[in-house]
Amino acid sequence: MTVDLDALRKTTEELLRSRGVFDVDDFGWLNENDVDPDFVGYAMWALSPPYDHHFINWQDDTLPSRAPTEAEQRLMELGHDFFGLMKTARHFIGHALLNQPAVRPLRVEPTEFDFNEFAALTALTAAADRLRDFIIVTALEIKPKNGKQAWEQFNKACDKLRASSFAAEADDLQKRFKAIHDEARKARNKAVHELATQPAHVQRQLISMDREAFEKQRWHDPRDREVPYEEELRELKQLDSKELAEVEVHAKLLCDCHVELVKLGELCFRTELKWRQRRMAGP
Repeated sequence: MTVDLDALRKTTEELLRSRGVFDVDDFGWLNENDVDPDFVGYAMWALSPPYDHHFINWQDDTLPSRAPTEAEQRLMELGHDFFGLMKTARHFIGHALLNQPAVRPLRVEPTEFDFNEFAALTALTAAADRLRDFIIVTALEIKPKNGKQAWEQFNKACDKLRASSFAAEADDLQKRFKAIHDEARKARNKAVHELATQPAHVQRQLISMDREAFEKQRWHDPRDREVPYEEELRELKQLDSKELAEVEVHAKLLCDCHVELVKLGELCFRTELKWRQRRMAGP
């Protein structure tokens, strides 16, 4: 069977744009010449990155005027990794949205939506980590650590920013990172460290029923409830609607986190350039 990939990409793109999930490369400019004042950090990243490779020098065999510092290298690596991870997340969010209408209640097996949701969450949280490390390298010029120690370094970096008249940026950074941590990372950690797939949730429910039957020495009988048939049907429909509503909650979380990470990236790039310019200007 032949798949029309162009039509698939077009449909996915329409779904993403309808949710306000745009390619991270689309930000920074109103047109070819004018910077978007709401996303100036992305324009700054393009016009004045932490390190400039001078591609023309490679072509005419001119050596660099200086060697890049380790901090500059890390900033360039982290920044470009952020862009790559954001594109990865958007790809999987698009495919999650594409498959969302096919999700049915009481599903026993994981669906295409579930696969893409997990991948999108992983990419989103990784993108947030790159931005956190970007701020650590910007302010402290040290190699970021992992886990809890990285967040301790991030808080120290924010303290240093505040001490250098960057209080507004530091406050905004901590507020935005907390929002991402409370949403995307919590969902990702729940999937990684608890139950990630629908079969596991089904097993939890079935084993709970077994345990209840053993403890009561009888199986639960739905006929024990004297409920009219019409009301029982209505309750089943409500359960189905609730489960599908939960799927929409998951889809919305992915989209919202991508949007917020775009804003956070702008703030990080803008802060780094302003910090760099302050240091170059001296006391």
